[in-house]
Amino acid sequence: MAEDCNMNIKGKMTLSHSNLTLQLDDKRNLLLDGQHASINGTEMQLNAGQLHLLNSYHQKVETLAPKVATLALDAVSLANEGVSRAFNELLGEDNELVADLSGEIETLHGKLTQEFYAHDGSIRFDSSRFEDGQFLGEDFEKAFKQRIENLVQRSMGSFMIALGKQMLFNGGDMQAFEARMENFGAQLEADMEAQAGKIEARADALCADLRSLARLEDQISDEIPALASLDMIKVSASRHSM
Repeated sequence: MAEDCNMNIKGKMTLSHSNLTLQLDDKRNLLLDGQHASINGTEMQLNAGQLHLLNSYHQKVETLAPKVATLALDAVSLANEGVSRAFNELLGEDNELVADLSGEIETLHGKLTQEFYAHDGSIRFDSSRFEDGQFLGEDFEKAFKQRIENLVQRSMGSFMIALGKQMLFNGGDMQAFEARMENFGAQLEADMEAQAGKIEARADALCADLRSLARLEDQISDEIPALASLDMIKVSASRHSM
């Protein structure tokens, strides 16, 4: 059984230069910087316990943001490695298709980096970009998919030539060629699954952290009347058979 962790942000959450801004249901803006808390520019009057809760919330978000970023970037890098090894085995090292595919995946990697990191290297996050399609939105996904399809179509001739060469190298023995490719595929799958397993373990830990953040929101809404409506993070899990 596998468990999917689904996280949704209700409202707008922005992190920039350690300033965390939450747009509440009533359109008020809560600003947290790790030391102070203000609503619409007016500092909140809080006791020590309440301020500790909000500072803890700020710290958790600031800690989780780079975890999300590195997880996404590492997943893209793993995809690039798998694609490169598969096509290099069939077409030979340094083939043009792998270079082009790697270039497209690097474009995706670069876009992810721009979304999570500012020019000065500081972590940033803007939940509204998930909602309005700016972050890997529909237009980007369509264009990316079309470029990949064009690359593959353009390389079909190379595939056929490579297949012919592989047959010649194996003396026309199709079974020997199939066996070699199956062995390579099994090894590649094992290698990718081992690396993917590490990423999955990090994703599971991240999901637990997100649930902890959601519970902290509940505590804040219970103990700070002015933030009784705080309910930004929604975490749910669905289970399915593999």
